[in-house]
Amino acid sequence: MKTDNIELLLSELDKQQLADFIRKECVNDVQFRERFLALGAGTLFKPNPNTYTSRVEDLIEDYGGRDGYIEYHDTFDFNREVSRIFDEADEAIKNQQWEVVIAILTGVGAVGEDILNCGDDSAGELGAIVSECFEKWHQLCDKESLPNDIKNQIFELALQRFNEKDLKGWDWWWDWIEMAVQLADTPEKKSHVVKALDEIKPDGDDWSARYSSQTAQKYKLKIISKQSTPEEQRQFMYDNAGNPDFRKRLLQMAWDEENYDEVLRLANEGVNHDAKWTGLVSDWHKWEYKVYCKIGNNANAIQLARYFFFRGYGWEEKEFSKENMYSQMKTLTPCGQWGKYVETLISEANGKKDYIRLLFIYTQEKMWDKYMEYLRRNPYVRNIDDAPEEVIALNKDEIISIYTAAVRHYFKQASDRNSYREGVGLLRNLIKYGGKSEADKIVIEQKSRTPRRPALIDELSKL
Repeated sequence: MKTDNIELLLSELDKQQLADFIRKECVNDVQFRERFLALGAGTLFKPNPNTYTSRVEDLIEDYGGRDGYIEYHDTFDFNREVSRIFDEADEAIKNQQWEVVIAILTGVGAVGEDILNCGDDSAGELGAIVSECFEKWHQLCDKESLPNDIKNQIFELALQRFNEKDLKGWDWWWDWIEMAVQLADTPEKKSHVVKALDEIKPDGDDWSARYSSQTAQKYKLKIISKQSTPEEQRQFMYDNAGNPDFRKRLLQMAWDEENYDEVLRLANEGVNHDAKWTGLVSDWHKWEYKVYCKIGNNANAIQLARYFFFRGYGWEEKEFSKENMYSQMKTLTPCGQWGKYVETLISEANGKKDYIRLLFIYTQEKMWDKYMEYLRRNPYVRNIDDAPEEVIALNKDEIISIYTAAVRHYFKQASDRNSYREGVGLLRNLIKYGGKSEADKIVIEQKSRTPRRPALIDELSKL
């Protein structure tokens, strides 16, 4: 309806009336003026990046208020306002107004760090603006119709911003070099990119410098791949095999070629090279494990299965989960030796105080007596609730007694409605285990507590 009214009004107003309105609004509303002037960029006058920088800075000032800081709830509207500038870039791309696009993205990008630091980015709205800016850059670089002079202009800008360390410390810094790599279509340009990447070197054990150096190597490989053979690219990765991404690619190549000796060599070298990095060591051991299983080297395979059994944290891929690794150890252990091997696993779990795996072993081997011994030493409600049904059934009376004592102890510590509510849940479990009379006694005890606790009585009434 409102759109119809707008169209109706526009059809009735003459040019002078529209001109008067626009002039008045341009005087009173800076943002309106800038959006209006943007209509002439690239046609009536040369677009200027500073114009778009100023527009973003004005928005930061407007939304930042007196304290100069954009609050969480205001970042959403701020994002929408900046997105209107990006809409102008989309329109310019559609119309192949390349100079306008470059001016917009250059202008917004110039205040990238200001955008990131101007407010509360808990919702990611500020970072999303910078991400959108680089998405537009990459969209522009992908255009096959882009003239060579525009490509050269973007290449020079991207390389300059990278060398100036614009947005260094954020991953967006690498977007600059990615653009330069994509547009490096001459030996001279490639040489400039390689020179910039060679400036990035590791600095001892500093993780950030190490990451930057390895990322630079990956982009250098992209440049090399434009003018070299697959063999030369592979040699570059071997020369820089300390880069875990390269080592993983080389391992996959060797595996695909069924060169298992080379897989083992690369993996073992990685274990030694990356000894300080537990996650990488695990990655290299996985390759060793795959080879040992493939070639039937059971002794080494079971050793690594044991390593992964004790190392898994629950988020490992299924192949290396504790369940699968336990099954593999059982399969690979020579016939008749599994019982003795299990005892060594129990000993190691006890030594490491790894009770998750200790109880897992007891459950897998149906060692219900040992499981019950553990519960006696650790009589906590969570341990009993997690116990297998077989343990509960075989030791019903003792379980009820232990659980009753644990629930009584819990209520002594309970002091608010949430804890009372959880205590009632424990009483329900006690009843489930067969301890209804014990639960009734606890309810009576708790209702009689002094001073009187209305919230506790209310929760107990729901039992």
